[in-house]
Amino acid sequence: MRLTAQEIVDRLLNVDNILDLKGEIKFYLGDVDIIVKQKDVVGNIMQEWLQGWLDKNDIEYAPSENSQMPPDFYLNPDDKTKGLLEVKAFNRNGSPGFDIADFRMYAEEIQEKPYMLDVDYLIFGYDMNESGVVSIKNVWLKKVWQITRRMANYPINLQVKDGVIHKIRPGVWYSQKATDYAIFDCLEDFICAMEETTFKEPKLRDSIASTWLEKFQRNYKARYGHELNVPRWKDIKDKYDLASEKKIEKANELLERAKNNKQKIEARVLRYQQMSIEARTDRQRENASTNLLKAEKQLEAAIRKLEKVQEQYDLLMNS
Repeated sequence: MRLTAQEIVDRLLNVDNILDLKGEIKFYLGDVDIIVKQKDVVGNIMQEWLQGWLDKNDIEYAPSENSQMPPDFYLNPDDKTKGLLEVKAFNRNGSPGFDIADFRMYAEEIQEKPYMLDVDYLIFGYDMNESGVVSIKNVWLKKVWQITRRMANYPINLQVKDGVIHKIRPGVWYSQKATDYAIFDCLEDFICAMEETTFKEPKLRDSIASTWLEKFQRNYKARYGHELNVPRWKDIKDKYDLASEKKIEKANELLERAKNNKQKIEARVLRYQQMSIEARTDRQRENASTNLLKAEKQLEAAIRKLEKVQEQYDLLMNS
């Protein structure tokens, strides 16, 4: 039986009811057997589990011989450019901690083989309780650009050690909670970010960066009959930088607050000035004068505060 990635997900969810199942990881050595309670073990085992599931359900596939690159399985053994399936899993109580691929290898792979962008990522979000009981909380089927984002210093979220780029890492695609960087909207923006990152990787910058997009477009067109409308990174980078948006929003709130505070104190100064003019007794005049002096000092402080906040806002907007 031959199934697509979506049909596999549908079967897992609606036939096997995987979200209702419970499991354990057992280890036997000699006459000692244990239930494994280390959560990070689950992620590595899910790929093997799925392979067992495919076998049990007589679903056709061919395993990949390259463990360093997607996919894990070819769901169409007769045409290994289609039906590409990669399996990932992570502890649902934390953020995704798996690697997507080595950046340099992946950049070269999709340049030569654009169909690698069609890989479906079957992602399991799991939980393990204190007794070692495993349950699946979520199942997703995503394309690579639907689980990746930019980061502060690079257009792609990466594992970087001592200034050297290593693995592409995922973002948080499943939460409505605001994060600093947004997941890519489309394939074109993902390719844009990949190209820009080649200029930041020394080995690629000195070799293929300047012609990476041109060669990718040529191979993409040869396969799909058209080129992608890939933007320039400088034109799209800001829309994925939610951290800056939040900083601007907060700075704008502080600026409006400082302006409103200044206006309130100005109104207070005018009121005490009027009270001083209209005072009928020395006591009223003395009270009005004291309050006016205090309000004028508060106004001076409010003006200094507004100037400082305005300066910070201008610097942020012009950076």
